[in-house]
Amino acid sequence: MTEKQKLENVIINENAYFFRNDDNILLSNSKIERVFRNVSTAKSGNYLLRKIREAIVIGRVNVIYSFCTFKFNSKPTFIDKPITNWTETKLAYLLIIEIDDYIIISRKNISKVQDFVKQFNPLDYAVLSTLFVNDYTLLEKFNLKNLNVSDKALREKSLEAINLKENFSALGANNYMLNSLRVSNNDEKISLSLNSSRINKLGRKNSIEQFCAWAKNLVDQLNVHTNRETFLSVFAEPQDYEILKDSIVPISALFVFSKLYSDFENGLITRSYIEYIYDDGEIVERNIDLLRHLSKFERLSNIVLDNHTYNIINKSANDLQLRLNDKSISIRSQKLKSIMLERENGSLYTMVDYINYTSGFIINFEDIDLVYSNRKLFKDNRLLGNIDHFMKIFIPHQEIVGITGEKGNFTTIQTDFENTSLFGFVEDIFLNDFDYFICDDLGREWADHIGINEDKITLFHSKFNDSIFSATAFQDIVGQAQKNLGNVSPQYYQLEGKRNLWNSLYTSSSGIATSIPRLRKGANIDNAITQYQSAMNSPNFHGEVHLVINFISRATLQTNLNLLVEGTAFGQRNETIQILWFISSLISSTQEVNTNVFIHCKP
Repeated sequence: MTEKQKLENVIINENAYFFRNDDNILLSNSKIERVFRNVSTAKSGNYLLRKIREAIVIGRVNVIYSFCTFKFNSKPTFIDKPITNWTETKLAYLLIIEIDDYIIISRKNISKVQDFVKQFNPLDYAVLSTLFVNDYTLLEKFNLKNLNVSDKALREKSLEAINLKENFSALGANNYMLNSLRVSNNDEKISLSLNSSRINKLGRKNSIEQFCAWAKNLVDQLNVHTNRETFLSVFAEPQDYEILKDSIVPISALFVFSKLYSDFENGLITRSYIEYIYDDGEIVERNIDLLRHLSKFERLSNIVLDNHTYNIINKSANDLQLRLNDKSISIRSQKLKSIMLERENGSLYTMVDYINYTSGFIINFEDIDLVYSNRKLFKDNRLLGNIDHFMKIFIPHQEIVGITGEKGNFTTIQTDFENTSLFGFVEDIFLNDFDYFICDDLGREWADHIGINEDKITLFHSKFNDSIFSATAFQDIVGQAQKNLGNVSPQYYQLEGKRNLWNSLYTSSSGIATSIPRLRKGANIDNAITQYQSAMNSPNFHGEVHLVINFISRATLQTNLNLLVEGTAFGQRNETIQILWFISSLISSTQEVNTNVFIHCKP
């Protein structure tokens, strides 16, 4: 088969990454050759086919393409250490197309192309999200990413329907960025990955020349496209990072590893290990169970500016730093750089490179309504405007001022929680409002207290802290509430699993066996479980979540939020911004499961 016949035999899906060459970077033959060398360092033998900056005339326009394909050998994923002759032979290709000011890339089994790609700009979020959307477009699928910094918030969700315009509720949509979507125009289905600037037209494969024609047609659309309001405008609004980067000040970061978990689960990452390089040059690898350690990172971390360096305060890695680059935000860490991730195709990433490549973090700023995620800067336009609504969930109680602890002291003969404890306060104030009232504290608790009525289930979460106006303590209790939202309406087997605990007397965390029955009100646990089930089946069923805290004053919170709106500097500003985002996250989470939330605090 001749080289021309081989080239004509190559067929590729209309699926590519689109970038803008805004800086007019010259792509010479030698530069393309360097790219090909970099991506093919592991190739076996010579290139199977290689073309450098060949021209195809499409509609009187010269389209330049470069293409290479090669074989490489890799260790199978089902063995630990390399064994002679136990290798898999795979094929890889890289196609680079130059059209006007655009660079289009199609690839398979290719790594080490990041240095080349980062010279260019991905398509603007607002452009890509509206390019194929008109009044008649069917929005078939959304993948949404939560921008809230609560570590227990629902991080991602996917929605699918014939047309999501007809049944998607915009309630809380401003808390989410659109990660990807699938649209249909006259039965032509297109999938768009907004975070990676990828366009995928679902359908048949085409020759390289037909692929170039498809890319040219899309470039023509991009050149005449104008941004406009669409149904997708309900989501968080993208901002121009390059314009704002010199004026934004990061204050906190949350690491989010959902993509990493997914890659492990789907077998795309096959191994994680630490690489040690000794003075004599010897390299030693030690496999590690990375997933077991990730939870230590997934908490909100404060960012402190020290000598022009943004340090991320995280106990798991004490050398984490944040960098505000010209086009994006990235992290640095020598400790994370020593952790290696091996993919199924044999390519390697350091942990820090993987986090930066997948943008596995969310950043908050001194500008209250800005948030950075997926290499994009977003604005929640409704955050400050919703403060009056947010404050309605805070209920002041003078009695909380005199509270001295969460649960109080214990003796073996006591039958009630101390009056000066938050547990005692909850029972004094709320117990009589329910048919059944249960203390579920300790172990795999759903809540500290659970109230059961004919058509309502209420979860109470209590937290005492000596701090005044603590965002960290607020994060803890918000996270506890969010992770237990599903227990407002648990499954039957879950209720059965609680029967023995709820039938027992309360034993403190220090091991003191008290005489406090966990069933605080009601005839017996059998009837309580029966009513729990009955309430969930009621057509008027609704859930409630109540947070009971002593470390926030409603009046202080209101004052601080007013100062935020006014743009006035004050000592608790960063704490207030974080608390505001947690409130927004909590309300958004409870709205999604049709549950009301209330926060009981100091006046």
